[in-house]
Amino acid sequence: MMAKSEQLTLAGADCGQIRLAELSVYNWGSFHQLHTAVIDPLGTLVTGDNGSGKSTLIDGLMALLLPAGKASFNIAAAQGDRTDRSLVSYMRGSFGSEHDGAKTRVKSKREGPVLTALRALYRADDGSCIVLAALFWTTKHSHALADISRIYLVARRDVALKELLDRFGEGNVRGLNQWLKEDPAITPCGDNFSDYQETYRRCLHMENKNAPALLARALGLKKIDDLTELIRELVLEASGVKDDARRVVDEFADLVAIHERLLDARNQRDHLIRFPDLDRSLRSSEAEIKRLTAQLDALPVYMGECGFRLWDSRIKGLQNQLDALALEIRQLDRDEQETQEQVEKTHTDYINAGGDRIEIIKQELAQAQRQLESVGVKASEYQQEVKALGLETSLREGVFLHNQAISREKLQTISDEKRAAQDGFGALSAELANLQGQLRQLEQELEGIRARPDSNIDLRFQRLRDEMVAALALPREQCLFIGELLDVDPDQQHWQGAIERALGGIRTTLAVPEASFHLVTRWLNQRHTGLHVRVQVVREAVASAQPAFHHDGYLHKLTWREHPYRSWLQHHLARFDLHCVDTVETLDATAFSMTQQGLIHRDQGRFEKKDQHKVDDRRAWQLGFSNQTRIALLEQDIKSSGSELSKTQKALESARIDLDEVNQREALWQKLPRYRWEDIDAPLWQGKVGRIEQQLNQWVASGSDLQQCKARWEEAKQRLATLRERKTARMPAKAGWIMKKPTRSASRIKPARLLSLGWKTKCVFCCNNESGLWTTRSCLNWRFWLNHIASGW
Repeated sequence: MMAKSEQLTLAGADCGQIRLAELSVYNWGSFHQLHTAVIDPLGTLVTGDNGSGKSTLIDGLMALLLPAGKASFNIAAAQGDRTDRSLVSYMRGSFGSEHDGAKTRVKSKREGPVLTALRALYRADDGSCIVLAALFWTTKHSHALADISRIYLVARRDVALKELLDRFGEGNVRGLNQWLKEDPAITPCGDNFSDYQETYRRCLHMENKNAPALLARALGLKKIDDLTELIRELVLEASGVKDDARRVVDEFADLVAIHERLLDARNQRDHLIRFPDLDRSLRSSEAEIKRLTAQLDALPVYMGECGFRLWDSRIKGLQNQLDALALEIRQLDRDEQETQEQVEKTHTDYINAGGDRIEIIKQELAQAQRQLESVGVKASEYQQEVKALGLETSLREGVFLHNQAISREKLQTISDEKRAAQDGFGALSAELANLQGQLRQLEQELEGIRARPDSNIDLRFQRLRDEMVAALALPREQCLFIGELLDVDPDQQHWQGAIERALGGIRTTLAVPEASFHLVTRWLNQRHTGLHVRVQVVREAVASAQPAFHHDGYLHKLTWREHPYRSWLQHHLARFDLHCVDTVETLDATAFSMTQQGLIHRDQGRFEKKDQHKVDDRRAWQLGFSNQTRIALLEQDIKSSGSELSKTQKALESARIDLDEVNQREALWQKLPRYRWEDIDAPLWQGKVGRIEQQLNQWVASGSDLQQCKARWEEAKQRLATLRERKTARMPAKAGWIMKKPTRSASRIKPARLLSLGWKTKCVFCCNNESGLWTTRSCLNWRFWLNHIASGW
């Protein structure tokens, strides 16, 4: 309806003066059925006797110009503010009243259902016509205005009242409305008087909204009670000077109050300005106190841990001394036993000096040599393995037992070492696989964008577009992403990151022609693309005028591709333009603006900053007519990924070697406990072989000389006595002293362990604390013990 009224207004421009030409009424007051009055262009005088219908005819025109509830009819005969005529009385044709003794009844020409129609024909100097018409009807017998139905219309051609009545027929409202809508020269307004009045005011060029009321008053010039009031209400515009002056005075009062509040705020600031420094100093002191308190509370635990390690180290050292002493005692026992055997043999030799003894010695020598050979093979294998493990290779029982102890400890920790090596190898393998996948993905992306040199859009969106245009047989030039139609001016490159953020998803919005968008939406609806897809229909009808961009907007910084969509795109993006400002203060005060750093002020008080990527990250940019920059970045990424891949491969090879070494060490540590000292004691058998060879040589040299046998017997007894004297005279005292030390150390290691776990216990370094509980200041020797621990005991 509004489109038709605009057409009517445009059609009536520059038509010259418009004059009333005809006035038609149907069933209006005393005018029964259809009557038409022709108005002369040079003027028409309406005159006649009282009651002849002059005011009735004029009120018909007033009913077309003013709403039924506000129109004042028969103004010339009105008494004060009262009038005896209304829309309903005109429809009924009321002409008097009668009294039947009980009540007064209005006499009317038309009782029951009634139809009233009004029409005013205006003709311009160029011969064009404008018709105002209204139909009022009711199917009830009441005199209430609410029961009246109505239709208003404005026509740009001469529509006769009879033509409307014929279309209305016997109440065919739907048929009448359909006919009115189908006629392009008629603007139906239904029962909406506001739309109707706005339409006829435009058609009749009534720019002042008071013009209809003024015209209605002019039609009743016989009665003007107050000309001043008439001109003030209907001619002059309303004045707001008093309100403006009052508002200015109120604003000055507000300024005084604001000035007082500013002075108060300044005083508050001066008094509170030193508080932040005091607060920072107080917080720093509290943090320092808390740190020192925590260190002081942790000191007993630290001292307990040091004591535990100290006494544990002493116990281990004493235990090593005990183990060495036990080995020495066992060695003396073996030497004593061997010497005792030599004593007995020399005694037997002395008793039984004879030639068969040499053969017996030779047999003993052969057996000892075989045993030495067997033991030597195992000892050699043992020495090779401990050498590979970095242990001492000397064949001494103490060293052997020490190596065995180390092997048991290593077997407990080698599993963790192996697991760590396996985890490191697995992590590097996974990292290598990820880098290989990333490199393949980068190479595939580089290959894909090289095949599309005229677009800088993300490759995933381009592949989706290629698949779509191939499936729908659409021209690729008609299905372009908006980012492919734009580029940033070379002189404005420093703004590109912010412009990319401002456009956001508009860059990857696919522009499609209006004739084909139904195919596109159907195709997209049937697929899961895995992307945030946006499609914009390009309407064919676009205003030819250049859109208005902000003088400092980012759209001025763009270069537009020569394309049929260019004009449409400029109009489409004009509503997204943002002011480009240099400071945050300007941004805060300017709605719809942005800074070079990418902070955007949308509407008043709403800000956003899309920091998923850095504003200067060219990998996230998608504007441009070519993708050479993206290709260079991808080539750089591929080179960097290749270098990282090479480093990871070398690290993986090193981790594989480390894992193999751990497995080899684990096998050697597992094999070492299988050896027994008796199986590798080569020095023992070497000594036996030497002594047997010496005996054999002596027997061969001396024959069966009895004196020599006795001398050997005496020599053997002397050696035995010397060994026993050494064993009984020296070893017991040393062993007793060492045995007491672990007991004293063990009595102090338990309190130290409890203290390291946070328990309150006795001093771990001395027993001078009478309370029996640890305190930092109760032990006089704790500084001495700390120095003692630091020196390595």
